[in-house]
Amino acid sequence: MPNFKTCMKLSRRTMVLATGAAALFAWNVGGAGAADITLKYSDHDPLGGMRTNFVKNVWLAEIEKQSGGKVKIQDFWGGALMSSKEAMKGVGGGVSDMGFIFPGHYPGELPGHSIFNLFPRGPNKFADMSWLYRKAYEEVPEIKAELAKVGVMPVMITAGLPGAFVATKPIKTLADIKGDKWRAGGKWQLRFLENAGAVPVSVPWDDVYMALQTGTIVGCFTNYDGLHLMKFDEVGKNVMISKQLWYATPFVHLMNIKKFESLPQDVQQAILKASEIAEQKFADVYDAAFDDIKAKQTAAGYKVTEMSADDVVRWENAEKLAKLQADWVAESEKAGMKTASQVMEKVRALHQQAMNR
Repeated sequence: MPNFKTCMKLSRRTMVLATGAAALFAWNVGGAGAADITLKYSDHDPLGGMRTNFVKNVWLAEIEKQSGGKVKIQDFWGGALMSSKEAMKGVGGGVSDMGFIFPGHYPGELPGHSIFNLFPRGPNKFADMSWLYRKAYEEVPEIKAELAKVGVMPVMITAGLPGAFVATKPIKTLADIKGDKWRAGGKWQLRFLENAGAVPVSVPWDDVYMALQTGTIVGCFTNYDGLHLMKFDEVGKNVMISKQLWYATPFVHLMNIKKFESLPQDVQQAILKASEIAEQKFADVYDAAFDDIKAKQTAAGYKVTEMSADDVVRWENAEKLAKLQADWVAESEKAGMKTASQVMEKVRALHQQAMNR
């Protein structure tokens, strides 16, 4: 019969073995479904819009699904982590692993991305826009290199709905913007406003609602879903729209390159696969959202006018457009892009292919 000390040793050994077995069981059973990797995602727009709801409910959810639960996304919205102008360097610097940028907010750092704005009429369908953006990244290395320079890579691309005019005064034709102060979200859109006779004004995105409300500006030209998400149409109840006026700048969803490369191969592939699936699904969301917003605005009593074909041509303004494209080449060369003229020709050819798809 074992003595007291022997019993105590056996008891302690039994407890250690039992604890170890329990931990092993928990790791094999309970831990199998737990996330191994947490990635931070930052977005300066609030939830509730076409793109932001899609990003959260479809893309980020698809990443978690494709990774088999290995990845958990910690998401921050409405600029809670970084503002629109902090996002690119913030993702590149590791403040967030992933994030959204609007390249128009980085005219100095991303001149190549601004080139799409020099083609004011674009494809009506998102699938053709996505084709164009992806081809540009593949065949015009100068554009993708702008992102790599700050340590980020494009992962998923969406787009804003076509450009739309929202004003505090009646607007039925393009001539109605002449002489009034109008805001747009980038230097080239501001030039288009100027060419159409408006007085271009730069106003930060977050201040546009107040600027319309106080009369600082009469109107704003921006993507249709963006003006509705930010409730600009609540103040400016006069809207002019056209599906031909694609909001050319790609909406780029980025990832920190070093973070991506540090992930296991299967997780990398899961992120890329999820992004491919999401872009395909976004096509249906994009195509339906335009009519949905128009219906809501009409029901709310807003005055929504379809832009005439003649006004679309006037907005494009072929004669002045050629000068703007030449200005883009000259400015980009001055900024260090020595191949700017070749970039313009390559994108012009891709744009034409996208229009003919």
